[in-house]
Amino acid sequence: MSQQQGSSAPTVDFKLIRPKNYFANERTFISWLQLAVTMGGLGLALLNFGGDGIRVRISAFVFETGALGLIVYAYTMFWHRAERLRRGERGTWDDRFIPIVVVIFFIFATAVNFGLTFHKKAYTPPLDNLSVITMSWGSKAR
Repeated sequence: MSQQQGSSAPTVDFKLIRPKNYFANERTFISWLQLAVTMGGLGLALLNFGGDGIRVRISAFVFETGALGLIVYAYTMFWHRAERLRRGERGTWDDRFIPIVVVIFFIFATAVNFGLTFHKKAYTPPLDNLSVITMSWGSKAR
């Protein structure tokens, strides 16, 4: 605030901020949230329809942790950029690091999911289906 000479009423110094910048910030925030909801949905689908077992829970936990981390990142960047807009700062607004991290995370999470699935199939002993069927028929017939 500054005061003009001869006047006791304070005047407010403000800068005109274009609404399109605020809306662009909100659109970016919503886009990151969309990706986080998709990741969370993948984790929940694995958890609900992947069967029982620690391998499924590990895969779901990896996706859910990534989704939560992305939500925290989107929220902090939204408020950081909003503060920069309020202060009228100039400079670059793009973030080149996090999209690469998200891609690497998806590759990692998919590799964990496939790795745990193939590990389970490689170390699960095959069942002798004929003996299982024969035993179940034999027990019902008695």
